[in-house]
This record gives sequence, structure tokens and C-alpha cells, in this order.
Amino acid sequence: MWRKRLAILVVLLVFLEAVMIASTLTEPTALTRLFTDGPASIKYTRQFEAAVPPSSMQQLISQLTEQLGAFKRVDGHKNPYTIVLEHGTITAYISLDGQAKVAGLQFTEVIDTRGTLADAIKEISSLDGESSVLIRRNGKIIVDHQGDTPLAVGSSFKLGILAALLDAVSDGRLRWDQSVPLRSSQKSLPTGILQDWPDGTQVTIETLAALMISQSDNTATDVLLSLVGRPSVEKYLPHSIPVLSTGDMFRLKNPENVDILKQYRKASSAHKRTLLTVLQYRNLPEASLFSGDPVSLDIEWFMTAMELADLVERLQHLDLMTINAGLATKEKWQRVAYKGGSEPGVLNLTTFLIDEEGTQYTVVVTVNNAKKALDEAKIMETYQAMLNYL
Repeated sequence: MWRKRLAILVVLLVFLEAVMIASTLTEPTALTRLFTDGPASIKYTRQFEAAVPPSSMQQLISQLTEQLGAFKRVDGHKNPYTIVLEHGTITAYISLDGQAKVAGLQFTEVIDTRGTLADAIKEISSLDGESSVLIRRNGKIIVDHQGDTPLAVGSSFKLGILAALLDAVSDGRLRWDQSVPLRSSQKSLPTGILQDWPDGTQVTIETLAALMISQSDNTATDVLLSLVGRPSVEKYLPHSIPVLSTGDMFRLKNPENVDILKQYRKASSAHKRTLLTVLQYRNLPEASLFSGDPVSLDIEWFMTAMELADLVERLQHLDLMTINAGLATKEKWQRVAYKGGSEPGVLNLTTFLIDEEGTQYTVVVTVNNAKKALDEAKIMETYQAMLNYL
């Protein structure tokens, strides 16, 4: 009997200990322990440990402290928190389960506070290849590095389609709640989800636009381009005539279609349009084609930083522009509107922001390298630093 009572007592003590831990361990405390006592000092859910082993967590913490110095404190009372180190800050999101175990942890911004805005701009402008940087405050230019130079911008061209769509809605030619069917001929490669939906599925124009901007859905993009028409978009993309659908771009880069690509490069604008009608019956390439070095960067969408800034400022009032905040932390701003674009050798980041005092910023960075893939992580880290300096 005494053994049974002892076992019950042990279970009760373990339960009470778990309750006490759960009641005392807060999110800021967990983040503090992570940096002061190490990842082994806190507990994690089984699912979290399976995704992020403790050894990987320790390696990450070591890298961060090596880069930004010793831990100082955690600022904030709810997500996102700011982890303050000796030479920088980290924006962190954390969630605990009912037993005070870490169920989720994400670091979204790693900022070295020893730098300046000028340092960040120099970092971008000194990269191999071509680059442009444009920053506006309340519509006035405060930074302009080749802002009038057309560069390949990837999916950021979709802002031009959205602008043409807004024109069509304003003129009464289309409605946001209007439904259109998905057609197999308009299905493109990812990114996105609509390429996997059944043919004939009815989707509203507003949903198509939201997916095009927030998830960069290529199939949604091509459906909308067919609805508004190429000429309506080309007035916003004067350096990309005829404007390509995403399917056009992928097919032109497909090695199987090199015969059309050779003709296209030498053709007049009128002949290019004819070639595109033939191209639509050719095969899409494997998506893996775009996982390595740059592929035919002359077949792209070309825009200046000025043009992108004008478009994002015009479109930022649409709520669908705020679904994906890009590299900005939503909670730090009154409003964030974002669109980016990338493929090997191409990266564009275009963000419109309003701070707590009502000051408006537009930040556009484009980097191209036709010979080798970009260090996207480094560019995005520098871009985040720009936003932080603002």
C-alpha cells in the first residue's frame, strides 16, 4: 500500500511541477533562457524538436551571438518580441503550449545596428551585376541609385497587371466579385496553388488578384492578364513589349523551344506577338530548370525602380496588397504593402510602408546578375536593415 501511495505522490509532484513551470515560464522568459542558458534549458514539443533538433538550435544561437555580440535583454510584451544583443537586434515570434513547451519559434529580422542606411545602400550598389535602389519619404526621393534603369524584376511585374485590373474595375468592364473558370491552357508553373485546381473551377477576380499578389500565383496572373489584355498592362510596362504571361516566359526558356527563342530574340514587336500565339501550344519546362544558374535573363519583365514605386504607391490602398508583408514586420508599421519577384539571377523587393507617425516610405531594391545566382539571403538581410534604419 505504501508503494502505491508513494507512486501517487510522485505523479502528483511531477504534475504540480509541470503546472508551476507552465504558470511561471512566459514567452519573454523562454527567449531570455534560450540566449543566456542555452537551448537545453527550456523544453520543446515533440513536433518542434523533430523539425528543429536541439543541436541545430544551439548552432543557430551561437551564430547569432557571434555575429551580433552578447545578449542584453528581450523587449516587448507580446509577439513579435525584440531580442537586443550588443551589436544588433532580432525580431522573434514564439509560442508555448499548455505545458510551457516551445511549440513555435521564428526569427524574422536580424539587424546589425552598427551599420547605417548609407552602408546598406553601398552594400547593394557594390554587388556583382546591376542594381538599383530607390527610397521615397512622403513621395519625395531621399535615395536614388539608378532608379531610372530598367532591370529584370521577376514577379513584381504583376503590379502592372493589378493596375490594369483596377482600371478595368473602375471603368465597369470587370467586377471584383465576378467569377471566371480556370482553363488548362492558362495553367502555369508554380509559385502558386491554382495550377493544381481542377479545370473549370470558378474563381472570383478578387481571389485571383489576392493570390497573384500575396502568393505570386502564376496561374492567377495569366488568367488576369488574359482578362485585362496585354495592351492594358503594357502601358505600365513600357520596357517589356509585348508583355509576357508567366507561361510565355517559362516556355521561351524551355530548352525544347529554342527554335522559337532564337526567332523571338531577333523579331519585331509585331512578330513577337505572332510567335507567342504559336508558343502557347508548346510544353512548359520542368520547374527544376529554375533552381540553379540564371536562364536567359533577356526573357523577363523589365521595370525601373521609379515605375515600381509609382505602382505600389498607387495600389497600396487595396487590402489585398497587405496580405503578405514581405520582409517588413507588420506590427512595427501602420500599413505595409508589398510585392517581390525573383528567379535565378533576379531579385526585386518593393515595399510601401506607413510608420506610427503617419510618415510614408517606399523602398525598392532590384539586383540582376546574368552569369550567376544571387546571394539572396544577404540581399534580403540588407533590405531588412534598410527598413529598420527608416
